Amino acid sequence: MLSTLFLLLYATRETVHALAAEISPTVSYLLDRGCANDTEVIDHLLFDRALYYNKHKLPSPQVDVRIEMWVQEVSSVSELTQDFEIDLYMNEYWTDPGLAYDILNPCQGNLSFDWAVMQNIWTPNTCFINSKKAQLHSSPFTNVFLMVFPNGSVWSNWRIKSTGPCVMDLTKFPMDSIECSLTFESFNYNKDEVFMRWGDPPLTIFKPIELPDFTMTNFSTSNKFQLYAAGYWSELNVNFLFKRRSGWYLLQGYIPTYMTVFISWIPFYLGPKAIPARTMIGVNALLALTFQFGNIIRNLPRVSYIKAIDVWMLSGICFVFASLFELATVGFLMRDEGKPPAKSTRIAKNSVRWQQQSICKDDIQRKSKNILYCERLDNTSRLMFPVVFTLYNFIYWFVYMKSAWDQ
Repeated sequence: MLSTLFLLLYATRETVHALAAEISPTVSYLLDRGCANDTEVIDHLLFDRALYYNKHKLPSPQVDVRIEMWVQEVSSVSELTQDFEIDLYMNEYWTDPGLAYDILNPCQGNLSFDWAVMQNIWTPNTCFINSKKAQLHSSPFTNVFLMVFPNGSVWSNWRIKSTGPCVMDLTKFPMDSIECSLTFESFNYNKDEVFMRWGDPPLTIFKPIELPDFTMTNFSTSNKFQLYAAGYWSELNVNFLFKRRSGWYLLQGYIPTYMTVFISWIPFYLGPKAIPARTMIGVNALLALTFQFGNIIRNLPRVSYIKAIDVWMLSGICFVFASLFELATVGFLMRDEGKPPAKSTRIAKNSVRWQQQSICKDDIQRKSKNILYCERLDNTSRLMFPVVFTLYNFIYWFVYMKSAWDQ
């Protein structure tokens, strides 16, 4: 029984040696000696393999490529150009039987190579098809990592800076969110040749993404088949959701608007006779809001729809304009204040004094009524303007904050 087993093992060993000798003249020597070091394995992959390996030929009828993405940093999100910049690592995993070297009995479990070796093996030629710009990091050298395992499994890692598109709806600005995406696929091979799928996990974020204007709140991945003229392609898509940080707009837009509207109410307390001072305060408040509105929208794209910040600024201008309209009403009623009483045109001496006294009395009564009406109008404005403005604030913040929470 033992002799039979020994003969079977010896025959198997001789068969392996014979097959190895057909592949490479040094393989049988390595098997006899023990494990192969890295130099011998590299010589086999780069030189002996060159006799039968074709980097333009698919390793198998359908290559399964697994993709994993590591997000290092998001450097910017721009409303004007509607894109974002991201630094990431792209990991690709596939199996190439032509690169298998387990027959050499390697001393180590894998080999690492650089960018130069990758030019000499088959790759799935993947790329971001929707990116505006993409480049490999090359400081101090091209940041590409390649690892080959004894069974022919390949792991490639690329460090890339990419600029991708964003979908922006500024209707709720500055309580809005922005969705940016990247689409990854093989440029040369359809799904029957290269089938791409997400790994587990598909995406890893090294640290919380915090920008001056945005915070990444969520991400999602998906895959689909996209039809082209040459067939269906495997497409992998990743979406990033960025929530706008509205603190700057509160400090530069909303709070100054509150202060300007409150200042426009000061004329209600100055009295009907202080027309010059009331006019100066109202006009300056209106000019301040107009300048502030232009300063905010200057850095935003010229969209044809109304944004939340537009509603707020325009409503503030309307409140200031309403206070100016109230001032115009007071000014109209007080237009004769300070003028001397009208002179009588009658020449009868015995009636001149009586007529003058009557005219003065009527003029004083009329002016007293106007002053009384203006004071009542100011008192009503002191109450109604804050009440209406408070009611408007409740409606405004409820509508836009509710829509922001629902995102």
